[in-house]
Amino acid sequence: MNNNTWYRSVIVGVDGSDESLAALNWATLAADLHGARLVVVAAHPVPPEAGPEMSSLVEEAHEEARHAARAARDRLGGWRPGGRDVEAHVLPGNAARVLAGQSTNDDLVVVGRRGLGAFDRALLGSTSSALAAAARGTVAVIPSGAAADEPRRIRVGVGPVDEPDVLGTAFAEADARGRPLEVLHVTGTDPISSALLDMDPVAASWHEAAGVDLADRLARWSDKYPTVTYTVVIRRGDPVATLLHGLARNDILVVGGRSHSAVAGRLLRSVPDSVVRGAPCPVLVVHAHRHPVG
Repeated sequence: MNNNTWYRSVIVGVDGSDESLAALNWATLAADLHGARLVVVAAHPVPPEAGPEMSSLVEEAHEEARHAARAARDRLGGWRPGGRDVEAHVLPGNAARVLAGQSTNDDLVVVGRRGLGAFDRALLGSTSSALAAAARGTVAVIPSGAAADEPRRIRVGVGPVDEPDVLGTAFAEADARGRPLEVLHVTGTDPISSALLDMDPVAASWHEAAGVDLADRLARWSDKYPTVTYTVVIRRGDPVATLLHGLARNDILVVGGRSHSAVAGRLLRSVPDSVVRGAPCPVLVVHAHRHPVG
C-alpha cells in the first residue's frame, strides 16, 4: 500500500439488512487496505413533530438502530480494521442526510444498495442514490450481489477535466488492491454524428487529441503510483451504457459526482446517478478534490 493514506475514515451505514452487512464487509476491507479507521453508523428516523402517540414508534426505530449497530460490532468480533478500534454511532435522522453529514472530503462513506425495481427507484429513490448525490467526500455504493472479495479490475470513467480527483481515487484503489486499472474516456454523441466524424479525417483527430490530454493527466498519477498498470480506452457513445458495458460483480467502477439533489439526479438522469442504480459492482462516486492525507 502507498505510504500516504487516501482516506482518514471509512464510514459505513448499517440497518441490519443483508445489503448493509455486505457494505460492512466491503468497508472493513477498505479500511484495512487504506489504513483508515472504521466508523459504523446506524440512523433512525424521527418525525418532525413526535407527539405522545408517536413515542413508541420512535423508541422502536431507535432500538432497531441500536440493534443494527451492535450486530455490526459483533460481526467484526475482535477485528480492528486499519489497526484501530471500531467506532459505532446511533444517530437520529434520515439515513442519507446523517451519513452525508458525517462525511468530510477525506472520508469514504460506504452504503449498500437494495435491488429495487426501476419503477420503485424512479418514484422513491434510495439511500444510496441520495447519499451519492449529497456527500462531500467519496461514496462507495455496494449493490446487492456484488462480490465482497478483491476485484478483478478497476474501471474509471474520466471526462475532459479531472475535477474532482477521479483519477487519483482510482489509482489509489488500484495501488491498495494490487489490481489493474482501465481508464475509460467516453464522448457522448448520436449515431449520425458518429458516422460523420468517422468520415471526416480532421474531425476524427478528436481521438488522438483526447489521448494526448489523458496522457498528460495520467503521467501525474502514474509517477505517484508506479506499480499500477493501466490501459486507456477512448470511445464514443452513450456514457452510461459504455461505462456499464462488460462490468461484472467483481469489478469496481469509479466515476465523478456532481452536487445536486437526489430528485434532480433522477429527473435529469445524470451519469453518476444512473451508473449507481445500474452497476452490478461497487461504484465509487468521487466528489472532493483533495490529496492523500498523511
